[in-house]
Amino acid sequence: MELLTTLFRQILQMRQISMAVLVSLVAVAAFTSFTSGTSGRSTADEPKKAEAMTENKLVGTWKMVKARYGGREAQFSEGHTEFKHITPAHFILVAFEKDGKVMAAIGGPYTLKGEKYEETPEYGLSEIFTNIKGKPQSFTCKVEGNRWYHNGTVSSGLTIEEVWERVEPK
Repeated sequence: MELLTTLFRQILQMRQISMAVLVSLVAVAAFTSFTSGTSGRSTADEPKKAEAMTENKLVGTWKMVKARYGGREAQFSEGHTEFKHITPAHFILVAFEKDGKVMAAIGGPYTLKGEKYEETPEYGLSEIFTNIKGKPQSFTCKVEGNRWYHNGTVSSGLTIEEVWERVEPK
């Protein structure tokens, strides 16, 4: 009887060890998959995506330094600032005054093919946004050094010529 009891205890111990090993392996697998943010596998497309993002010279933050609308030089109040933030997939333009009050904001997806830049405003605030919401706005763009030359005619018929300067990190 004592032999049976000893064997039974050994079997139970082995099952506990096996279960502990199984639980540990599952925990390690779950942790690895969770912390990597992906399935842990890379695809052939990942280098292409990374290369495409580095080729996009517009990604970053830009500050408007000069503009002409309808052929006329834009006159902004002192302290007026406009930034355009470009990610690999979206843009957002924000205009604000010296006191920090936002006067306009417009954002949405964009595409860049060669020198053709097209943005489609999907969210924002201001009368300008109301007039162009959901309508693709096509422009030519050229980046020379730290300057972005942005020209075209918006869907309302207004011609714009803007010069943006890259904002460098401090």
